[in-house]
Amino acid sequence: MKEFNKFITYKSRLDLFSNYKHNPQNIDLFMSNLLSAKLTRAFAVTWSVDLIYDDDVRLFGDYQKSPGLQLKSLVGIGLQVKF
Repeated sequence: MKEFNKFITYKSRLDLFSNYKHNPQNIDLFMSNLLSAKLTRAFAVTWSVDLIYDDDVRLFGDYQKSPGLQLKSLVGIGLQVKF
């Protein structure tokens, strides 16, 4: 976790996997990134980006026979209210 200041933080995680019984030279990747920013006392924004590469998942290219990098991005806006 990296704090740029008291309002902005960044978290990242990288997981690597290789199946040593079947194609050990192919490495699967999962990377998760989260950027959070507190705008005011009541509002916050988060941005999450996940990257996945799995050699066994063949959904891309001609005839859907090639592996590829998959990307997921989410943006969230939060409201904090005290009762």
